Amino acid sequence: MNDTIDNKYINKIEIFVLKKLESNTGEWISGGILAKQAGVSRNTIWRTIKKLQSAGYSIKSVTGRGYQLQHEQDQLSAEGIRLKLNNPDTYQIEVFDTLDSTNNALKIKAREKAASGTLIVANAQENGRGRRGRDFFSPPGTGIYFSLLLRPNQDYNLSQKCPALAAVALAKAIDKISGKNTGIKWVNDVYIDNKKVAGILSEAELDFETRTISYLVIGVGVNVYQPKNDFPEELANTAAAIYSTAEKRPGLRNSIIAEFLNQWEIFGESKSSESALEVFREKSILTNKVVDIWHNNKLLQAEVLDIDDEFELMIKLKDGSIETINHGEATLHKKSN
Repeated sequence: MNDTIDNKYINKIEIFVLKKLESNTGEWISGGILAKQAGVSRNTIWRTIKKLQSAGYSIKSVTGRGYQLQHEQDQLSAEGIRLKLNNPDTYQIEVFDTLDSTNNALKIKAREKAASGTLIVANAQENGRGRRGRDFFSPPGTGIYFSLLLRPNQDYNLSQKCPALAAVALAKAIDKISGKNTGIKWVNDVYIDNKKVAGILSEAELDFETRTISYLVIGVGVNVYQPKNDFPEELANTAAAIYSTAEKRPGLRNSIIAEFLNQWEIFGESKSSESALEVFREKSILTNKVVDIWHNNKLLQAEVLDIDDEFELMIKLKDGSIETINHGEATLHKKSN
């Protein structure tokens, strides 16, 4: 019991010190001041700084001056993510420099009986994947690419809501961290100022005998910083980043991942379905717009009327008939842009 209490106490000190350093990036803060404000010894502050440094934070230490968090350093680390989680013990986090695809890596672990809550994070992907087999641009140091393993133990139809719920959690996380206002393009793309900043790819393995999900992988890709050489030509008009290259700051990418998980704990619960639906409807960028929909290998043109209670798209076709679409891909019709 004492070990648990001590660990929680130490974690609070780490969070306190990290917040102080982040709010004074590039400035010196004395160990004495930090110790006094935190109500601990200087030696505790020193040990805390050492732990933050091992977690990937670039912190200078100079006798007589104190500690300084460096500018333009945003290192991904498992410890940096855990520090900002509401429930860190829920997750098993692994961070890699480069992976083929975080979804592919996590699906292998899922088949090897990895626990629900396993999270794989990559600084870059060699073959990042989007919906309908498209590539997801995943250069190093500018975005975050991560996959979360869930074992829902629920009916397949209920699990169909997960992509939309993940979009709500991600949009709320980006709103909170960046202070910007995101929109959601059905079913799970996140937009800022009419350009895509994040996408979600959910993949599941179904047990046909029991009609339950063996596992569900939620893959997330976020364009955090504008790439130095910009986006590829085919994405330049549709993709954007949350921040410019010049706005890089310590711990930002860790914060977005952690906040997504914190928001997922709220909106991923069945009891929060109504509030998630309310957020989704408020943020929908397609409602009352004319869209092109790729559905069941057919291209349809329709007006989006609403999002129904199952997060399905309610549309009005050219002939006046109304349909509900539960899968597919919708984009704004060119004349509606």
